[in-house]
Amino acid sequence: MPIDQVFMFDSDEGIALIQANIYDQNIINNSPQIWSDQPPLFPIIISKSLDFFGDQISNARILILLFSTLLIWSFSHILRLSVGKLTAIITIILLIISINFLRLSVSVMQCIPCLSLGMLSIYLLILYTKNVQIYWIILSGIIFALSLQIKMIMIFLIPVMIIYFLTTSYKISLNNITNINIVNILKSPISIWLLSISTAFIIVSFITQSLNIEKILFFHISSNLKYSFSKHNSFQDVIYIYLQNFDALLLSLLGLKYQNLKINLPLDNKIIDNKPEQHIYKIPLFWLIIITFVFLNHKPIWYHYIILVSVPLTWLGAYGIRGILVKFSQNNHTNKIFNLKQIQISKFAVFTIFLTLLVIPIKLGVIQWENYNFVQKSQLKFANLERIITYKNQSKWLFTDVGMYGFYSQINIPPELTVISMKRLNSGTINSEFLFKVLEKYQPEQILINRFFSIFDLIKPYVDKNYQEIYVDESTKHYLRNNIQKLNQNK
Repeated sequence: MPIDQVFMFDSDEGIALIQANIYDQNIINNSPQIWSDQPPLFPIIISKSLDFFGDQISNARILILLFSTLLIWSFSHILRLSVGKLTAIITIILLIISINFLRLSVSVMQCIPCLSLGMLSIYLLILYTKNVQIYWIILSGIIFALSLQIKMIMIFLIPVMIIYFLTTSYKISLNNITNINIVNILKSPISIWLLSISTAFIIVSFITQSLNIEKILFFHISSNLKYSFSKHNSFQDVIYIYLQNFDALLLSLLGLKYQNLKINLPLDNKIIDNKPEQHIYKIPLFWLIIITFVFLNHKPIWYHYIILVSVPLTWLGAYGIRGILVKFSQNNHTNKIFNLKQIQISKFAVFTIFLTLLVIPIKLGVIQWENYNFVQKSQLKFANLERIITYKNQSKWLFTDVGMYGFYSQINIPPELTVISMKRLNSGTINSEFLFKVLEKYQPEQILINRFFSIFDLIKPYVDKNYQEIYVDESTKHYLRNNIQKLNQNK
């Protein structure tokens, strides 16, 4: 991935990075000064990382790549426990080349970091079911709380893990439910895990001064937000997500058929027949069911949400891959000479294998094509950046709807404007009155609109009175404050 050549993979990168700059420079006294629909832990992590390694964009993207590595590491260990080493290797490769995975793995966005911590939390819970050591479940809860502090959407995994607990716990069953009392419930793994999550989440919220459930949770499920995106069809969006993962979907259907196979494969240390491992498949299954239900009732659904479907689909698909490998392995044991015709495998499985192999070069080609487009589109944005930097020494504040300009130029963006998004515009939290107040308060030396021209329409009277045009084309409007322009003319 061209991490140094691409101006931005997504506008959310600018939001995260400019917030990190604001925290690093102590422009604000507390987190609530920044409007955000997510907790501030992610930009704080970026801020501390860039403060240590340097504020280059490559350092920020490498940080996300490290989170992606953690995701792969945790996922591969879970797969090794449930489907064996050989299947785990194949599954990880399929996940890496899945739609948008590589792009998201280097994009300075919350999705990969929160998912990596969520997967690590799941892995620790699985270790608890194997070893029944209380520290695994406490550590899992703490890490999951950090995942929530990065992006609250991960809350959907809580019912998934509760279901997994209920189906794997040997201490509590329907047969002895009459013996359950308050003390036993409080001592149960579920209660300890939930208590660990709650305690860690509250502590981090107090440290970051971000305990605002109304903004970070209720904002996303408000009826006003859904109404503002009424043109978005959630059902069609969900269908589109599944179609993009069609090969993984077919493998997952095979996985449901083959998930109980106990045949050993060449790289497996032992036959996977322990009780906890037998139930691991329920995690991706219920994950898929719950996240699909969430998406069907959620608006809008952005492209980066696809990874929340790709992971469980690929996970279930691992059981399908294992089933296919078992069929081939059985043929090798019974026949000295490999004979494809003697392999007892369904036509559906044959079609799935063919399609999976067919789409691999197609996916790799799409990745290369997207990278080329990102680099080409970046040239125009880097040209805009050069004009901004021309007036950097005379600019304290930059008014822009693309936060990456502030990060690259290291010119401050008003904290109130670090998050300019479709959600915020459509929900009405950004209007002309709000923008006029921001302009009067900070009197930014430069204004550059490169994404939402509707914002320029809101501030046009103020701009016409106080600013002069520097550059305008079909995608960009760049203005400089009158007094700065006059100073340059005098020079």
